[in-house]
Amino acid sequence: MKEDVRILIIKMSSLGDIIHALPTLYALRQQYPKAHIAWAVHEQFKDVIPPKPWVDEIIIIDKRQLKRLSYWKQLWKLLHEKNFDISLDLQSIAKSAIVAGLSGAKKRYAYWELREGSWLVNTAIVGDHKMDHVIERYLDTARALGCDVDDIVFPLPTFTEAETAVTQKLNARGAFIENPYIVMAPGARWAVKEWPISHFVDLGKRLVAAGETVVLIGAQEDADKGRAIVDGVGSDNVVNLIGDTNLKELIEVIRHSTLYISADTGPLHIANALKVPLIALFGTTCPERTGPYGGDHIHIIVSPTSRATLERPLVEDLECMAQITVDTVFDTVKEMRNL
Repeated sequence: MKEDVRILIIKMSSLGDIIHALPTLYALRQQYPKAHIAWAVHEQFKDVIPPKPWVDEIIIIDKRQLKRLSYWKQLWKLLHEKNFDISLDLQSIAKSAIVAGLSGAKKRYAYWELREGSWLVNTAIVGDHKMDHVIERYLDTARALGCDVDDIVFPLPTFTEAETAVTQKLNARGAFIENPYIVMAPGARWAVKEWPISHFVDLGKRLVAAGETVVLIGAQEDADKGRAIVDGVGSDNVVNLIGDTNLKELIEVIRHSTLYISADTGPLHIANALKVPLIALFGTTCPERTGPYGGDHIHIIVSPTSRATLERPLVEDLECMAQITVDTVFDTVKEMRNL
């Protein structure tokens, strides 16, 4: 493949899925330093895409407009002007296939798990890691394009201004970025993934009693969960930043933490990318498929009633996550923190 190849990566959502695709970006850039690499993404996730030298251009795709033919015409014009040689669809669903089809790329590839008719547009790349972790499935596309994959690397950027803002927010609440703190994220995209709030309250009480500071993070829709934990623990050593950080600030809060705890949610994968010591709680999704991956900083606790598998990644069982006990999680914290 020519050195100055023009590549369009298509991975528009969600947060954790985009993080999973970053090692593929790293492998492509290492192999093709002179390539022009663009990334198609939804607006709310653009800040997690690494800037130059990793990505030369971010292309915002309006998901609300993707069903309109008039928007297809706009995208067709925009993307054709960029003369892409290759589109790499790491989402492999209908909406990403639309972008690939409109890209004008001479070759349109995707990882093997083509869904929602995306096989009509893309050529599937089937590699040796077809049934392994999704990061390896994505990396198979890079391997097929001539990349050597020696390590799992997430080129996540540092945000200096966001770090300053986080410092101010923590200081205003009596916490300090230079002091150890544990991050907990009680929310998740789906309720079946969530650890019960009562468990988070109990864990928070034990952490505070052990002298730890706890920082809560999450989206605005998790605000009630945050208030419930703060009220339940009843300590100034619980700092609630839920709904009070943008994506860049969220990354910096996690970057400076000493330990991260949550179920399967986007911020968990940020913690993994940053190599922050973490405890990941799984029950209704399969950690072998989509869990934290690529380092010895990872501690995964799986519900004893979990039936999630690589072939069936989501089990609709609201009680599954509740079977992970607070004792189990706190014992893991004590081991990791030498409490």
